[in-house]
Amino acid sequence: MGRKKGGFLLGVVIGGVAAAATALLLAPKSGKELRDELASKTDDWRDLASDYTEEIVGKTSEMSAVVKEKAADLTNQATEFASSVKGKSEDAVDDLGDIQADLFDDLKQQSSDLSDRFRKAADEAQDVVEDTADDIVLDADEVKADAKQTVSEGASELNVKAEDLKDSETFDEIKEEIKEEVEKNNPE
Repeated sequence: MGRKKGGFLLGVVIGGVAAAATALLLAPKSGKELRDELASKTDDWRDLASDYTEEIVGKTSEMSAVVKEKAADLTNQATEFASSVKGKSEDAVDDLGDIQADLFDDLKQQSSDLSDRFRKAADEAQDVVEDTADDIVLDADEVKADAKQTVSEGASELNVKAEDLKDSETFDEIKEEIKEEVEKNNPE
């Protein structure tokens, strides 16, 4: 759009110069007046063209400065964006690495805790089995001792009774009665 505007202004200047030259040449004047007027108009048009040229150069310089400034801004924005994306990507990679390390540590800890629980449960089960076995052995020893004492006491009492029976006449009478009963019931 700026190029079309500059081309238009240049066309206006050239058209104006051509129109002025034509007007001067066609106007009824003497040669000297015409030359002086042409020189004057040429100087005016040269000054006007110079002014327009300076204005166009100034505007072009301003536009060039604006374009350079905006290009620098865009470059800075693109660089900042690229840095931001790179930083965020690196942060995300670091965060994922941290998450992975934390997860691995958690799993390792849970595995260790579970292993410790199994070991503890196995130790407790073994302790219960050993304690129960010890209790059974102690109970068996106690029952054995009680039984031995009971048998010993029973044997002692039986010995006393047997002695009493041997010494008594009743034993012989009972023995004879039993013998007679057996013979009666079992005739040979």
